[in-house]
Amino acid sequence: MRLPIVQFPSVVIDNLPYFTPVFQTEEQVKHFCEYVTGLIVGDKKTVAAINALFLNNNDQSALNKFLTQADWDECELNRRRVELEMARLHRRPVSPRAGRLIIDDTLAHHTKCRIEELAYLKDHTLNRYVWAHNVVTSYYVNRADQFPVDFRLYLQFRKRKWLASLAERAAQLRAEPTLNGYHRYLVSLLAYGIRQRIFRTKTQLAAELVQQAVAWGLPFDVVLFDGWFCRWPLISVVQEMGKDWVGGCPKDRKVLFENRWTQLQKFITNIPAEAYRPLKINGRLWWTFSKVMPMKCLHRQRVRIVATYADELKLDKTPTFYAANRREWEAKRILTTYLDRWPTETFNEDAKGYLGFEDYQLRKLRGIKRHWYLSFAAYSLLGDQGPPGRSRWAVRGRFESTGQRCRAVADELLGFLVHWIAQRIEEGCSPNTVLQTLLA
Repeated sequence: MRLPIVQFPSVVIDNLPYFTPVFQTEEQVKHFCEYVTGLIVGDKKTVAAINALFLNNNDQSALNKFLTQADWDECELNRRRVELEMARLHRRPVSPRAGRLIIDDTLAHHTKCRIEELAYLKDHTLNRYVWAHNVVTSYYVNRADQFPVDFRLYLQFRKRKWLASLAERAAQLRAEPTLNGYHRYLVSLLAYGIRQRIFRTKTQLAAELVQQAVAWGLPFDVVLFDGWFCRWPLISVVQEMGKDWVGGCPKDRKVLFENRWTQLQKFITNIPAEAYRPLKINGRLWWTFSKVMPMKCLHRQRVRIVATYADELKLDKTPTFYAANRREWEAKRILTTYLDRWPTETFNEDAKGYLGFEDYQLRKLRGIKRHWYLSFAAYSLLGDQGPPGRSRWAVRGRFESTGQRCRAVADELLGFLVHWIAQRIEEGCSPNTVLQTLLA
């Protein structure tokens, strides 16, 4: 949207009481309204572009300081956003049995630059390495209701590279000992120790998100995840929390077959075609085989393994594997439950495509995290506009996509601008004066 914004949209103003207590001053509240409005309707989601959207705007440095220096708690902002979502969720009776907490991770792409914690990571969708931040997310789904819960940033720690660098510095000191050299070596050694102490794997970060969701009282019984997270650090915490889990399962996981630990991809070659059963799920044909087996990476825990082929049974190819702790569940229930994780994929696309999740040009990690939380807030504020994928009472409209919800807000802002122009004309301002004000 390129036309000047003269008034904040109703989705922001109506829900502002949830967020106001987070901020210290009225100016911070104003910047919050500006930023989430810009994320929803702006063509560009950078600080400068968002600041330029508003009539009689200040210098963009004020909005930049709001993100990078101002004293407010972004985690408290997110907690209050989840409270808003929970209030909407409980407008009707909610069953924890239908609740799912989805664990996923996504890459916020960037070109190589001096942004804190930017890493060179493998993007499996593009099948190449990219510069990005790797964000582990939790997402809640209960039938038609859904919303993001929280995230953790995965901080890459290349231990071998660190140790090689320390060894190289040590060798240089032995060859040419200097006070400055010892100082640099000591700084590097301390940095290595701190980095090693704060490092968390993605599965450990995912486990923290599950614990947080339970502490916040989200009603769910099942945790869903893809094959990357099928590891004991996450699964052990999920089970300690009294939750069930269904996840993708990598083909190299070892199961106990005929008293030997065998990779799933080798075990499945022993299964004949007649052992597979056809299933129809959402109009698509699946060929499935399931069996309860101990899995080595899960400390010999017995889980139900489901091997699937989509559309056609092709035994010359390796099937896709899924696993669940509920051994009594049949294959169809496991697959339909796993398919409930699809909304997190559409959310990632919407957050990046419409709400600027990866469009930041901030260098400091504090500002970047705040940008992400404000992007979550913008998504939740759009809930008053109705779906996608939501069953909400008392919403103003029912739109088919996040793009339509953003355009509905833009249409409302256009109406505010028309009324503002009409009011200035009624007050006696000439059209040229109004135009000059708008273009100033």
